[in-house]
Amino acid sequence: MAVYEERIPHVKEQRPKRRVNRKLVFLLGLFFLIILVIVFIRSPYSKVQQIQVYGNDIYPAEQVVKNSGLVIGMQFLNVWESDVRTSLKPLEGIKDVSVERSFPGVIRLHVEEYRRVAFWNGPDGSRYPLLENGRVLKQVNFANRVVDRPLISSWSAPELLPQLAKALAKLSPGVLGEISDITLTPTAYDKQRVTLYMRDGNEVRSVLHKLDSMLNWYPTIAKELPQGVKGVLSLFEQPWFVPYGTPDAPIPLQSGDTQPPQS
Repeated sequence: MAVYEERIPHVKEQRPKRRVNRKLVFLLGLFFLIILVIVFIRSPYSKVQQIQVYGNDIYPAEQVVKNSGLVIGMQFLNVWESDVRTSLKPLEGIKDVSVERSFPGVIRLHVEEYRRVAFWNGPDGSRYPLLENGRVLKQVNFANRVVDRPLISSWSAPELLPQLAKALAKLSPGVLGEISDITLTPTAYDKQRVTLYMRDGNEVRSVLHKLDSMLNWYPTIAKELPQGVKGVLSLFEQPWFVPYGTPDAPIPLQSGDTQPPQS
């Protein structure tokens, strides 16, 4: 009986066709996906069609685009934020940049620049921005731009510019906008004396290491000054005001007894 059973051929189990169908569907899907990728790469939609720049003030948009390494017609998927950052490093006024992609074909560069806190007047009539980090940006000449920051008309100690920039960056926008000119006026006893000419006609004298804390008082102090009278305001330990033409008649002010207004 056992011999008879051995002679009976074994029937092969048929594998379910479902696996074969799944594999076929996968291969067909992969094939069509490759076709779609090839069609997309060859189509105009895979190219950069427009480059937009936002947040720029120091540099014109054209210069940012030129230095970014991006060009119209390049592959849309080949735009990398790290490459753009590296390409824009020579533009020292740019602190950071982020890249935004918008299909089809639009690249947006969001630029963050260092704040301009003043202008450095060159001997040849050039005007360069002083940035919040203390750097005088000589890549850009602002001679034809609107003067919306204080002018540094005389400054014999370039090594003190970073300290000046740090102080100006801490001023409220309103106070910073009131300053017309800044001059370094050192004495034999204090190399950090500065003179500021305000747009309202007054003159302020102080020192660099107290400039940010003392000058934020200015709007409050100006309200205490005699109406219509211009003069020299000394902001050291205690504010004093001397009207022009009356050097022997200083007026003590009381604004130093309270905290300056917050920016």
